[in-house]
Amino acid sequence: MERRIREARLSAALRRRGPIREPYDRILIVCEGEKTEPGYFEDLRRHFRLSSANIEIAENDEGSNPINVVDCAIKRYRSDRGYDRVYCVFDRDRHARYREALAKIEEERVRKKVPIQAVPSIPCFEFWILLHFEFTTRQFDVVEGSPCDEVIRSLRTYLPGYRKGEPVFDHIVGRIDAAITNAQRLILFHETSGTDNPSTRVHELVQNLRLLNSAVR
Repeated sequence: MERRIREARLSAALRRRGPIREPYDRILIVCEGEKTEPGYFEDLRRHFRLSSANIEIAENDEGSNPINVVDCAIKRYRSDRGYDRVYCVFDRDRHARYREALAKIEEERVRKKVPIQAVPSIPCFEFWILLHFEFTTRQFDVVEGSPCDEVIRSLRTYLPGYRKGEPVFDHIVGRIDAAITNAQRLILFHETSGTDNPSTRVHELVQNLRLLNSAVR
């Protein structure tokens, strides 16, 4: 009986302390979206069996524009310099300050030595999801409406009824390698294409998280 009481007290104490930090990189991920991107990376963290004490998907309270994502990430890093890497996940879509966000990340990284990295998607995060199903160099650039709406229409070929914010991880988890390959092919394609539409760098973050998963084993 006394042993069970001790074990119960220990278990309660561990719960109060929260997740234990593991001996691998501590990473901060700040997203533009409120549901789709944070939900995806939280599912990915669990899939790779990474500690929530090491992989933090932060709540972005600065705004949805790319420059707001960068500002939020910098503020979080300055308040806690224990992060080994900081990732800013945002879309190009029709954001007017997209290039400004990229420039600010470069300045923080080079001049101020902040371990920060941009994870952009053009036109939007849903393009990364689409790459799980197909390789395409089609430019999503519409006169009216949002380019992201065009991506979502293509995505519904594979995920009928898809809407922003709904969970998709279970539908694409078995296709991660294909998505990475397709994203890498696009980078090579754009070396001579004269444009970066469409493209994504999400695969680089996914690969880095996978490497941490390898270190856990």
